Amino acid sequence: MDKVFSTRMDEAVVQTLDSLAATLRTSKKRIVEDAIRLYSETVEQRPDSFEAAFGAWRRSESPEQLHRQMRAAFGDSMRRHQR
Repeated sequence: MDKVFSTRMDEAVVQTLDSLAATLRTSKKRIVEDAIRLYSETVEQRPDSFEAAFGAWRRSESPEQLHRQMRAAFGDSMRRHQR
């Protein structure tokens, strides 16, 4: 199913798109879709969301140290804002 996509583009880009569509005798939609596919292939391989987050939970401090730091920050904040 196709979806409507709206964007603001520089007038020169729109003219180039019009010219390409006329020259290639194809739709502007096809040109934009092909350009996006080509661009996505040239960009570095997109990281998998699991790979990007892998190891994010590993910390240098222990859970106890982290808990103490969070409680201290919370306590400082409460004292600062309750005066």
